Order: sequence, then C-alpha cells, then structure tokens
Amino acid sequence: MHKKITHSSMAPKSASMGPHVRQVIPSAVEHIDPFVFLDHFGPMLRIPGSPGVPPHPHAGISTITYLFEGSNRHQDSLGNDAIVHTGDVAWMQAGRGIVHAEGMNENRTEPETVHGLQFWISLPAKQKFIEPDFSHYPSTNLPVVTIGKATLKVLCGELNGKQSPVQSLSPAFMYECHLPANEEITIPLIEGNTLGLYMVNGTILVDGKTLLPTSMTAFEKDGDTLKISSSEDSHFLLIGGKPLNEPIVGYASFVMNNMEQIQQVMDDYHSGKMGTI
Repeated sequence: MHKKITHSSMAPKSASMGPHVRQVIPSAVEHIDPFVFLDHFGPMLRIPGSPGVPPHPHAGISTITYLFEGSNRHQDSLGNDAIVHTGDVAWMQAGRGIVHAEGMNENRTEPETVHGLQFWISLPAKQKFIEPDFSHYPSTNLPVVTIGKATLKVLCGELNGKQSPVQSLSPAFMYECHLPANEEITIPLIEGNTLGLYMVNGTILVDGKTLLPTSMTAFEKDGDTLKISSSEDSHFLLIGGKPLNEPIVGYASFVMNNMEQIQQVMDDYHSGKMGTI
C-alpha cells in the first residue's frame, strides 16, 4: 500500500539566521520521529574571511551536516578537526554534551558556494547521556541504489539490500534522491516507519499532490511503498525511521526527555564539562 500524505507546507525563511536559511523541521512540519530538526542553508557565497558558526554546545541528539555543494570545516571539543566536502556526511553524536563550531577559520583563498542541510536526530532515552563522538563519512563510501532511472544515495539506513556505513543509535534512514523529468518510481519502505520528504529542486507528484522546492511533507506510518512521478528533473530527501515515541523537550541546542535533564546539561556546559575548542 502506498504512503498517504498527512501534512505538507513550505519551509519559512529563518528570522534569526537570515534569508539564506530555511527552517524546515519543526517549522514546516512537526517532528518526523526520530528527526527533531532540519535546516536548509544556501546556496550562499562564502568569501575568504567569512565568519562561520562559532562554538556552541549540543546534547541529547546526533547532528548531521550534508552538503550539496561546497565545503565546511568541523571542529569540536573532542579535538576533531575535519573538512567536510560535497556529498560527505558529518555525523556528530552529542550524547551527554559536546561543543562544536562550523566554518570557523577555514583559511579560504577563493570564494565558494556552500549549500546543504543540517539535521538533528533525537537519541533514545537510554542513550541521551552516552559519550560524545564524531564520524566523517566520505561520499565515496556511501552506497547508491538505482530504481528505474532514479538514483538514491543511502546516507543512513538500508535500501534494497545496500547498507550505509553510517552508525546511528536511533533507527533512522536518510535517502538523497535524483529523479529525471517525466519518470515514475515506487520506493520500498517499511510499514510502521515515519516518513518525511523535503524538496530541494524540481517538481514531483505524490499521493495526488504537487510538491515544489522547499516544501516539507509528512506521511502516515501505514503503507510500505511511496509512488512518485516527476514533471522535471527533481532532487529531494526522504527521511524517517522507527519512531522512538519518547518525550521531546528542547531548549536552545539541547534535546532531552524532561526539564531536569535540560537543567543538567545546561549546568554541565556552564561548568565546562563539555570542554572547549
């Protein structure tokens, strides 16, 4: 049975981050459990000397940065320092708490267009306070599945027997899809999983609704396939997974299960337990 749409809306531009950032989750749709946050940034031009995102803490989640174009420097309080390139996955398991910075002191010599997404996935309750970690997965290590004339890059999870090397404590999947114009495909999914579809470019038809760029669409858990047809070359992301069905309490860049935990990680940050860069 094909998945049915429950809600779809356009992602608004960020009032705090500027017009180059769209706030997708939870602004356009609510959580796609276990996903609790999604920002779409760019395309934007970074010139030599451009400021990045300064050091800030996270706890209770995994943060994922994925670039369609350009590069980005990741630094964190564990001592990791990596340049993330187009198509790579930067996966930071914040756990009990970590401080990181993005795009700081990159020593660029030429202007570069940067375009991508940042996701937050809630960690399971029993692993909210796990030790922090960071992994950088090069694009060449991520499998690609072909369905009809569409290509689907498996950023996380499994599709048609191909498993991403990305290790996620939360039962999640992430597929980047490119569908040529005037094509129709059916994507196999798991009954009972959540599903969200974010449009980057193009136009597609799903469940009788036309989806346009920067739209975010949520689907019912029932159904084990998604039927998609395109009227032009289209680029979109499919995300979701087995729902955690746990309380979500967010404050700033922390996502925990209750206010007591929020207070604990705030105290840990202010006392220096999360480290510095």
